[in-house]
Amino acid sequence: MKIRKINISGFGKFENRIFTLNPGMNIFYGCNESGKSTLQSFIKGMFYGLKGGKRTKDGILPPVKQYKPWTAKAYGGSLEYELDDGSSYTIVRNFDKNTVTVYDKYSNNITGNFPAGREEGVKFAEQHMGLSESCFERTVFIGQMQSTINSEGKKIIAERLTNIKHTGDEEVSFRKAIETLKEAQMTYVGSERTTTRPLNIINSRLQEAIEEEQEYIRLHESCMDMFLELERLRKREAELRNRLDELSLLRKKLDKKIETEKLENIYGTLGKCLERINVIENEIAGKKQELDETLVRLKEFEVFKDYSRKDYEEMVSDYTNYVLLRRDLENCEAEWRENEDRIKEIRNEIERYGIFSEDALPKMDEAIQNVLLFERESVNPEKDEMHPSALKKYVSFAALTAGIIILLLSFLIKPYSPIATAAGLLISAAAGALMIIAAKQVNVSNGEYSPESIGKKKYMENSKLLNSWMEQVNVKNIHDFIRLKNMIEAKIAKLHELSEKRQKITERKNDILSRSEEFETRIQTRLSQTGLVKDENFTEEDIRKWREGFEICGTLTQTVKDLETVLNSLNQERESICREVQVISGTRIGVIADLEEEIKNISARLENAKAELGDWVPLPDNLTRDDLELKIKLLGDELAQVSLQINTLSTRLENIPDGEMIQMAHEKVRLLTWERDRKLFLGKALEIAMEVLTEASVDIQRNYSPYLNESMGEILDKITGGRYKEVMADDSLKLNIQPPGVAEKVVPEQLSSGTADQVYFALRLATVRLMEKDGETLPLFLDDPFVQYDEERTKNAFKLLCEESGRRQIILFTCRKRELELAREVFGDKGINIVNL
Repeated sequence: MKIRKINISGFGKFENRIFTLNPGMNIFYGCNESGKSTLQSFIKGMFYGLKGGKRTKDGILPPVKQYKPWTAKAYGGSLEYELDDGSSYTIVRNFDKNTVTVYDKYSNNITGNFPAGREEGVKFAEQHMGLSESCFERTVFIGQMQSTINSEGKKIIAERLTNIKHTGDEEVSFRKAIETLKEAQMTYVGSERTTTRPLNIINSRLQEAIEEEQEYIRLHESCMDMFLELERLRKREAELRNRLDELSLLRKKLDKKIETEKLENIYGTLGKCLERINVIENEIAGKKQELDETLVRLKEFEVFKDYSRKDYEEMVSDYTNYVLLRRDLENCEAEWRENEDRIKEIRNEIERYGIFSEDALPKMDEAIQNVLLFERESVNPEKDEMHPSALKKYVSFAALTAGIIILLLSFLIKPYSPIATAAGLLISAAAGALMIIAAKQVNVSNGEYSPESIGKKKYMENSKLLNSWMEQVNVKNIHDFIRLKNMIEAKIAKLHELSEKRQKITERKNDILSRSEEFETRIQTRLSQTGLVKDENFTEEDIRKWREGFEICGTLTQTVKDLETVLNSLNQERESICREVQVISGTRIGVIADLEEEIKNISARLENAKAELGDWVPLPDNLTRDDLELKIKLLGDELAQVSLQINTLSTRLENIPDGEMIQMAHEKVRLLTWERDRKLFLGKALEIAMEVLTEASVDIQRNYSPYLNESMGEILDKITGGRYKEVMADDSLKLNIQPPGVAEKVVPEQLSSGTADQVYFALRLATVRLMEKDGETLPLFLDDPFVQYDEERTKNAFKLLCEESGRRQIILFTCRKRELELAREVFGDKGINIVNL
C-alpha cells in the first residue's frame, strides 16, 4: 500500500491543505506546533475514525473534540492510496457527522462492499492493510519515543502472528476459539461451581427422581400402618369435637354472666352520674344567682371599669405628690414673708444714714485712703524710698548687660548657635526700650508735678469733704466714721443677699405652683369622670371614695370572672358526665329525663339477664373468659392438625403407588442418569479440544519465532553497526539480547535507553515484515523515532530506511535539521519528498 495524496478540508490548525506523497521516502519537516502530530492523527483518523466520548479523568478531550478545526467550517477531508495489486481508492470522511465513504479508482461508491461494526464503522482499512487499529498503532505507526511495546501490545501482536501463520486470516483467532469452546462448555454442560447450567439441572432432576422412587417403594411397603393410623386419628377427631362443643356451651354461659355483670356496672355508674348531675345543676343555679347579684352591684361602679391598676397607682402617687407640694408651697410662702421682713428692717437702717449710698461709697474709700496715706507720710519725712521709675532704669540696665553677654558668647562658643544669638538680640532690644521709658518717667517725677505739691492739695480737699461727712453722721473721728461705713457696707451686702434669696424663693414658689397644678388637674379629671366632684375643689375624702370605688370595682370584676370560671367548669363537668354516660350506654343524653329513661331500660335488661342466668348451674369462680378462649383455641388447633393428618393419609392411601408406578419411577431415574453421563462426556470432549488448541497455538508461535528473531537480528545489526546481532523473542515476545563478549543474555531495559529504543524499533519492523509476508506491503509512519540515537546510528538507521523505501512507502515526521541533512546525504539521487510544514 502507498498513500498518494492527503486533502485536509479542516482538521485542527489545517484548513484546505493538500499533500502529495512519493511511493518511497517522504519527510514532513517543521518546528514544534507546526502540525506534525495533527497530520499523523488525521492519517490514522482517515483509516480508523476518531473516538468520541467525554473528557478523561485528567481533563483531556476525546480525539473527535480535540481536533475540531480552529477556523474552518468543514471538519474532515479525503485520502487517496494504492494497493500492491494496482487498485486505488479514495476515502472521504466527515468527522462532524461521523460518516465515511469509500470510492474506487472509477469513482464508484463501494462502501457497502466492506463489513461494518457498530463501534468501528466501515472496516475497509482492516481488509486492505490486514491490521486492526490496535495492531496498526503497535506496528507501522511509531510515535516519538514510542518504539517500546507494552505487554498488552505484545499479546495482541503475538496472537495476530499466530492467526496469520496458521490460517492466513487475522480474523481467525485462537483466543476467540478457546473462548467459544469455554462458552459452549458453560452453555451446554456447566461446571461444578455453576448452579443453573444444563448439567446442574439434570443432576437436580435426577436427585428428585431417585427420592421419588424411594418414596414410592416406602409407601407401598407401609400402607397397612397408614390404615391403622387413619382409624386412630378419626377417633381422636370425634373426641376433640365433643370437647369443643362442651367448651362452646360453657363460653356462652360465661358470656351471659359477663353481660349481667356489665349491666350491673352500667346501672350503678349511671345512677351515680344522675346524682352528680343533679348536684351540679343545683350548684349552677346557685352560682348563676350569685353572678346576677354581683353584676347588679358592679353596675353601680362601672365608671371605674376603664381604670387599670396602673391608673390607681398613678392616682395615689399624684395625690401624694400634690399634698407634699402644697406643704412645700406653704413653707415657701412662710420663708418669703420672713425674708421680706428682714429686707424691710435693713432698708430702714440704711436710710437713717443716707450719705452712705452705693454711688458715694467708692468716693469715700478714695478720700479716706488719701487722707490716711498723706498723714502717715507726713509723720515719717526722713524715709527715702526709691522711685519706681528709677528702679525700672536699673533693672533694664542689668537686662541689657545680660543680653550683650549672651550675644558675645553665641559668637565665641563652638559650634555656633543661631538660637542663642537671636535670644541675645531680643533681650538687648527689650532692655534698651525699657531704659528709655524709665528715664523719661524719672525726668517727669523731678519736675513741677512732684508728689509733694500734688498730694498736699488733694489732701486738703479730701480732709474737708471727710469732715463734712462726719458731721452729718455725728461721729467725732475718722476711725469711728470708718467703722460706721463698714457697718453700712455690710448691711448693703446683706440686702443684696436677701434680694437674691427673694428671687430664688419666688422662682421655687412658681415651680411648686406649676407642678401642683399639673397634679391637681390630673386628679380633678379622674374625680370628675367618676362623678365624685363637679367643681375644681376636692378633698382627701373624695380621694378616699375614689380609691374605695376602684377597689370595689376590681373585687366585683374578679368575683364575676371567678363565678363565670366556676360556671364554665361546672358546665364542662356536666358535659363530661354526659359524654361518659353516652360512652357507657351508647345513647346520646341531652337532658336529665333522657338519663332517667336510659336507667329504667338498663334496669329492665338487667332483670331479664339475671332471670336467664338463674336457670343454669353456677360457674366456677376461678374460671375466666381468657382461660376458656385459650382452651378452645388449643382444642381448635389440635382438631385442625388432626383433620389435616386425616386428609393427608386419606390422599396418600388413595394414591398408594402400585407396581407399574414404581417401574415408571425407576425408568425415569435410568433416563436421567443416561442424560447426565452424556453431558459429562460432552464437557470432557470440550476440555480436550481446548487443550489441543492451546498446544497447537504454542507450536505455531514457535514456528514463526525463528524468522522473527532472524529479521530482528539483521535490522539491529545494521543500526548498531554490527555490535548487536542476536535478538531472541520467546512465545510472549519477551526480548533477550546477546551482547558482544558476554556469555549471558540481557533484556533491553539493561541497555542504554537509546539502544533499548533501537531494539524495539527492530522488533516493530521485523513484526511488520512477518505480518505482511505473502500480503499487502504496509507503509511506515515514523515520528522523530531517532531522538535517542547518536550520530552514527542515526545515519545507519537512515541507510536501513533507504533500503526499506525500495519496497515500501516511508513517511517520516521530524523537527531536526540534522536528520534532514543525513537523509539527503544517505538517499542522494534516489529522491526524497520533503514537505515543509
